[in-house]
Amino acid sequence: MKETTSILNKVLDVIGILFGLILFYSWIIFIYSVKMSFFSERSIVNGNEITMAPNWGQIDQWLGAGLILFFLIFGHYLLCSKNMSRIEKNSDIIGIKSSLIGFILWLFITIITFLFNITIPYSLNIGGGYIMLIFIYLLMRKNLYATSDFEQ
Repeated sequence: MKETTSILNKVLDVIGILFGLILFYSWIIFIYSVKMSFFSERSIVNGNEITMAPNWGQIDQWLGAGLILFFLIFGHYLLCSKNMSRIEKNSDIIGIKSSLIGFILWLFITIITFLFNITIPYSLNIGGGYIMLIFIYLLMRKNLYATSDFEQ
């Protein structure tokens, strides 16, 4: 019986992560639909109407790749939180918070560099953003354990 529950929980974990992936792709579709709806320009080339969205370089890159961890953890948390222990829930909540905070902070950096015409290569942009996410995650975990040690 316990073995069946364990297998069921693992299957639910995978389904939760896949659900997060679906949410992530929905985010991508949403963000690019907004960009095409509000920021695109129409022009006529050789009698054909062409709609083009502006290229925002590193901002587009980070908007596309920066929230994948958030959505994977969020999807897992949504579907699996009822069957998780308190420690697992706290870990997911810290993951959600740190990925959102890191995403927003790195988004500000990409916006500032874009406005000052500083081009960040793709690998440095995405790598730097994820390093920030990991740093914030580790900082939040450290603070959680420091707080829980103090309370005991």
